[in-house]
Amino acid sequence: MSPVCQSRCQVRLLLVRYRSQKKNCGSPRYCSCVHSIDGLGNSSMPLDSTTGPALSGSYQTRTFYWHYAWVIVSIIAVMQMVGASVRMAFGVFIDPLTATYGWGQGTVTFAYALASIVTALVSPLAGTFGDRLGARRAMMVGSVLFIIGMGLTGTITKPWQLYLYFGVLLGVAQAIFLVPLIPAAMIWFRRHLGLGIGVLMAAWGVGPALAAPIMGLLIEQTGWKGTFWITGAASGVIMAILIAFFRDRPSDMGLLPYGARPGDPLPTRKSIDKSKAQLFARYIRETKAYWNLSSIHFLGCAGHAIIIVYIIPIAVHAGVSLVAAASLLTVMSAVSVSTRLLVPILSERAGTKTTMTIAYILQGVTVIPLYWTHDLWQFYVFAVVFGIGYGGESGAFPILNRKYYGQAPVGVAHGFQMLGAGLGMAVGGWIGGVIFDALKSYDVAIAISIAASLAGAVSIVLLEPTHKMLIPDWEADADADAQQQPNAAPRAAPSSETAD
Repeated sequence: MSPVCQSRCQVRLLLVRYRSQKKNCGSPRYCSCVHSIDGLGNSSMPLDSTTGPALSGSYQTRTFYWHYAWVIVSIIAVMQMVGASVRMAFGVFIDPLTATYGWGQGTVTFAYALASIVTALVSPLAGTFGDRLGARRAMMVGSVLFIIGMGLTGTITKPWQLYLYFGVLLGVAQAIFLVPLIPAAMIWFRRHLGLGIGVLMAAWGVGPALAAPIMGLLIEQTGWKGTFWITGAASGVIMAILIAFFRDRPSDMGLLPYGARPGDPLPTRKSIDKSKAQLFARYIRETKAYWNLSSIHFLGCAGHAIIIVYIIPIAVHAGVSLVAAASLLTVMSAVSVSTRLLVPILSERAGTKTTMTIAYILQGVTVIPLYWTHDLWQFYVFAVVFGIGYGGESGAFPILNRKYYGQAPVGVAHGFQMLGAGLGMAVGGWIGGVIFDALKSYDVAIAISIAASLAGAVSIVLLEPTHKMLIPDWEADADADAQQQPNAAPRAAPSSETAD
């Protein structure tokens, strides 16, 4: 925080104390006698000339209370629902596109694969962009790309146009919606991060659950081209409203992070120094978890991408109507909401690795009955049981980042994990179509889905323990390296227990 900003904060806090004392602590928001934190995250905290503001006094921790952090979580949730729904419901467009132009399934689904690859490759850059320039600016750029991509996709007549507009433009927009916004939500939480991330993960299930049947109906009423145009226009309006209410960090509104307690040090600067962020990015690559988490995300996403992309064509080829087949994705996504919400919370309380392992195993073994599924009611049963494991696949990654790296700038780590996730979605989303074109069957693709999920479960078991941070003194090491040996490798530091 600059000296001018710090002085303004000190004056503001002194005025608040004076008014509270004058009213004999009658204000519900500020109280100089107790120094308590109000529901908005404000605090009548003492000022220390050496350490800066700090929380003191008594404060009864609550798991849930009103705070602008929930507005931020809601904004991010809706933004990701809108931005990701078209890609997650892509299976609805496979048969209409093949019927219109006579393209094979492999040709059509390569657009989905390309979008996933682009998202994967851009994700590390998107994470860096969010760390340095802020999530709000990232949201603006992503929204513009999304609207343009949707509008142009509705005009395609050649495969290369589908690949450029849907694959590249929407792929870049997807990376921006996915990567910088999760670390942005983490900034708003000092504790109870699992609850906030759980809400976000749940929203990822709600998006496809709503999008699949809506787009199925729009395709029947207006055609697939009109569906892209209508969805793009409506999404643009929603995104503009959300960005207007978004703020990058609690200090932008004079608030404390959600779950802050007495004794917690308050941030005294608006952002991590650029050189320190670069050094941390180098440090984090020295850890095995940095690489392993990306490969685990690859396996998990490859496992469920085959199902979410091809469950609609599989059902249609079994004699189910397009609208009824689209409802399978709705059921699957709706069921996943519960585990998307619960997995981050359970990860904090019952063990992150254990929770993730169970989710991956469930995602894999529940696919096996698909070999004997032919009637609509059987497809519905499959959608329910698969949705349980599918919803829990990704929810624990932000919690692992917090446990492994603490309060460090984790945009680069999250971006690299999304690189693995994107490649997994690309492989899974494309390989099913190629296999079907060659064999006229999805049996091999289903086997690959099962194997990928179970391999991910094994990899999770082999991760480092989560009760200690991997780079506990990274900021002190960054200061030392910057002053003495800017290009030196990080010094070994004893592990310390994670705060959360």
